[in-house]
Amino acid sequence: MLIATAAGRIGRDAEVRYTQNGTAVAGFVVAADTGFGDKKETQWIDCAIFGQRGEKLAQYLTKGTPVTVIGECSLNTYEKRDGTQGAKIRMRVSEVQLQGRGTESQPKSEPAEDLNDDIPF
Repeated sequence: MLIATAAGRIGRDAEVRYTQNGTAVAGFVVAADTGFGDKKETQWIDCAIFGQRGEKLAQYLTKGTPVTVIGECSLNTYEKRDGTQGAKIRMRVSEVQLQGRGTESQPKSEPAEDLNDDIPF
């Protein structure tokens, strides 16, 4: 296992499921971009938060929300339907930081007043 931090946007609304013993698990995907221009790539990270924290946070983990997640990562390989190998990054999240919604959360600026009238020189 590797402890990692990833910043990106929620790829789909979180879904809460329950284990056989009743523990809540909130599952969601984070799309983290790397590179620039034509070399830009998106890494999809399957995330899970266990317990009441996940259950309560799920309502805020909606598609498009910018987040930073910290947790234990693993790389799981699998065979695709076409017979080729695929890989998924999975994270057991220990911390989530909601980053707001960009310009919507920024205070609107008012036009600056002309201060030159008040300057005595």
